Amino acid sequence: MGIGGAGVSALARVYLARGDEVSGCDSQSSDTTAELEDAGVTIDVGHDPEHVLGKDLLVYSGAIKDSPELDAARAMGVRVITRAEALAEIIEGAESIAIGGSHGKTTVTHMTGHILTEAGLDPTVLVGDGSHSRAGSSKWLVAEVDESDGSLLLHHPKRAIVTNIELDHTDHFPDVEAVQALFAEFIGKLPADGLAVLCADDARARSLTTPARKVTYGFDESADYRCDESRPFTIHHGGRAIGRVNLRQRGRHNIQNATGAAAMALEIGVHFEEIASALEHFPGAHRRLELLGLFQGAAVYDDYGHHPTEVRATIQAARELRHRRLIVVFQPHRYSRLAAFIYDFARSFNGADRVLLLDVYSAGEQNPTGVTSSDLADRLPNGTYVGSFENAREALENLVGPDDLLLLMGAGDIRKKLGDELAQKI
Repeated sequence: MGIGGAGVSALARVYLARGDEVSGCDSQSSDTTAELEDAGVTIDVGHDPEHVLGKDLLVYSGAIKDSPELDAARAMGVRVITRAEALAEIIEGAESIAIGGSHGKTTVTHMTGHILTEAGLDPTVLVGDGSHSRAGSSKWLVAEVDESDGSLLLHHPKRAIVTNIELDHTDHFPDVEAVQALFAEFIGKLPADGLAVLCADDARARSLTTPARKVTYGFDESADYRCDESRPFTIHHGGRAIGRVNLRQRGRHNIQNATGAAAMALEIGVHFEEIASALEHFPGAHRRLELLGLFQGAAVYDDYGHHPTEVRATIQAARELRHRRLIVVFQPHRYSRLAAFIYDFARSFNGADRVLLLDVYSAGEQNPTGVTSSDLADRLPNGTYVGSFENAREALENLVGPDDLLLLMGAGDIRKKLGDELAQKI
């Protein structure tokens, strides 16, 4: 259930590859459901208790709180588990590498999986971008794991990467100490013969203790696998340079991400030459500074960033691309996040020339504080509140010109409702 989502669709591919008979439903059809149908999954649009007839297992997205299928399955004795519980079972039975952190985990998961795939290890890779998961035939599993609802502790991998620890998901966590405690418990449960790869540039991640072997990565001089900011960048280990990586993805954070993926791959025995080659040809994760096309002579990029840290990093990366002006359209995601971080958001857009603010994508939340996107626009000297997609299109038609860079950002429906349409107007 919720098979069109990134997490559940990835699990469906794994079950199918293992020879199971797989069906699924979602509230609407999509490119993802069409791809799954082509692969042999039976897809239904909408909800109906009869969907569970004859089934042995029902896996449902955590976004689904109640439905006719869940009630029917439980009444008929069908086994019912969440997406996170299903992922935990897959992790438990594999030579697993779990990748978590407040930011960057999708890209690092994709990078790590890409390296292992290109090195011939044929891993199963579960990436949270909805586009790059794969079902491999070997014992290796690379999986993105999520901290947002506390389900991180369901997972018991042998190896893990933690990219950083910061407060987000304020609907679940009261403060950053609660996030830290969750990751500390997660890393603390790694086995003694396991491996923890932690980002040395993040004090909270670096401080995690574990019975597993611990290595660090990043720009910090103390890092076991240290990178520099050159392009191509060099990775150092044990006081010596082990080689250079020519990474296409822009941004300092992506050098850091690639170094984390490289560190894990090196630690499990992949040769550096294979790692460097894989990263040089890394295609990038879906909705991570992804080029969509042109609009009125301007390059249109799309990005999933929805936290001030992510916004700041993506804008800095976009600044490395050729452009006349950087024009950002931002759709805040969740009222709770905007209310908690409005002052941080106000500082995160400094690198943009113009910022257009869409209405908040609520993700089903209520708005007890009354915060709005216009409140953020008022705090941005380069900001304008536009509200609707229609108003944004009209403003962009009068604003964007040749050689500008148009960056659309947000974890809601901005890509579907604005990006794809604009990028077709070449």
